[in-house]
Amino acid sequence: MKKNFKGLSLMSLVFVLLTNFVYAQTDSTEVASIYGFYSYSSSLMNASSASELSIQGNASHTATGVQLTPATSSQFGGLFINGRTFTSVNGLHVEFEYDMKNGAPLSGTYGDGLSFFLYDGAVTNPVIGAAGAGLGYSYNRAMNTYASLRKAGLTGAYLGIALDEFGNFKSKRFQGDSRVNGISGVTWGQGTSHVTLRGAKGAVINSNGLGDGFTGYPVLVTRTTLSNTGAVGRILQSDRSYLPTSNTLPSLFDLRNNAGEFRKVYLDLIPHFITSTTTDGFDIKVDIQTTQNGTPINVINYYHYKTSVPYSENANPQITDFNTSNTEGTPTDQTLNATVPAFLKLGFAASTGAAYQQHIIRNVKLTLPYAAVTNDDVTSTCKFQPVNIPVFNNDIAYKGPISITTPPTGSSANIDYSTFSFTKNSDTDLTLYRKKVTPQGTWTYNKSTGIVTFNPSSGFTGTATMTYTVKGRTVKDSNGKIIEPYGDTAYRSVPATITVNLKTTGCVYSVISNRMVTQGVK
Repeated sequence: MKKNFKGLSLMSLVFVLLTNFVYAQTDSTEVASIYGFYSYSSSLMNASSASELSIQGNASHTATGVQLTPATSSQFGGLFINGRTFTSVNGLHVEFEYDMKNGAPLSGTYGDGLSFFLYDGAVTNPVIGAAGAGLGYSYNRAMNTYASLRKAGLTGAYLGIALDEFGNFKSKRFQGDSRVNGISGVTWGQGTSHVTLRGAKGAVINSNGLGDGFTGYPVLVTRTTLSNTGAVGRILQSDRSYLPTSNTLPSLFDLRNNAGEFRKVYLDLIPHFITSTTTDGFDIKVDIQTTQNGTPINVINYYHYKTSVPYSENANPQITDFNTSNTEGTPTDQTLNATVPAFLKLGFAASTGAAYQQHIIRNVKLTLPYAAVTNDDVTSTCKFQPVNIPVFNNDIAYKGPISITTPPTGSSANIDYSTFSFTKNSDTDLTLYRKKVTPQGTWTYNKSTGIVTFNPSSGFTGTATMTYTVKGRTVKDSNGKIIEPYGDTAYRSVPATITVNLKTTGCVYSVISNRMVTQGVK
């Protein structure tokens, strides 16, 4: 929009210009990441203009996040963060918030659930997987009578993690309209409200239905969140069977959050080290935080997802899918090639059927495991009065070798004060910003003390905000080999927000009158 400056006074013109430009001062830069990784965060709230996002099906952008499905029957939606790729060499840490509520149950439970998935970063135009129990990740095969329901699994799929309220994502099915491998005869324990992992896309087996995109995606591990009694889950074994699991959750909960609060999921993929220099896939951990500021509940505890996974393709037709016979054939032993792609992309999907509920996601963050963590700060000050904010008091960086047996320790003492930076212009901006001037006031950072100072502008009232990031320290051995990588740009935190509220009452102020200075309380 063209701005008309005609008739403005000099002071007014200066104010207009200030509201359109931010002055930044720098005193150093950092080195580009040797891992080629940069953190990512998006609230997903009103994010339809974000170039890296694309939605499919019934998904829609809303003020509270991306709604994957409304609370109506037979809905299906997906979200791809397809414009960003992430290197996999050092693992991944993912956080997102979700909302599953409202709707109508079938047989006492709601449906279906939502999935988070990782797929090969080389895929430029991903196609989402099957609706219904597939949750947009796995495939669905069918006989000719139901040919329209055939759907290949997610393009380039590497890993799918489901918050499966109805419970069918883990199940093996062989019927006319739905054929997919999985755990047979799921009559054990609590079948609903499961956190389930499925593996990568499989290899072509034959031309009778088990073709490209219609094999693999095997169930790796599953666990209900509703029970600690009996066989509460199953885990895939090297002989292709499923062993009952009996790990105890510290507290039980339904994946649905019908009270209206958003819940938070934490996913960690830590490289599984065979030796100090070789790895075999990832150790996967899934935690869910059910209340704001509550302790996350560990549901899946470091499942070892290997690069080679024996499994059974156990929903085969006797002859072919491409006829009207519903006679089941013999299972075949397969070995899944789950080699980790060099680069990964991520996405979400959800579906409903006769049982339905609303599915919304928001506040997605992706960093490396043990990247620095910054948390928001809120404070207040009066007109004309600067305020000092010790921003690192609730932040942490890590120290120690990366390992699930002896994890590195997190503390604010591990933060490298010299790595602080106010808002950067892009993820790959290597400049460190130590001072920013905005219409609301001036923000400065002291790298010796770790203190941020906000000095409000004389005419400003209201609330001022600024974001910042930080890192830990890199440690090398005597030969120069990196043994603790936390000072690399890849380990920079996602931004945290500093909020300063300008008070208008209860403030001490100075008044200059007839060359005398008096003080009072307003």
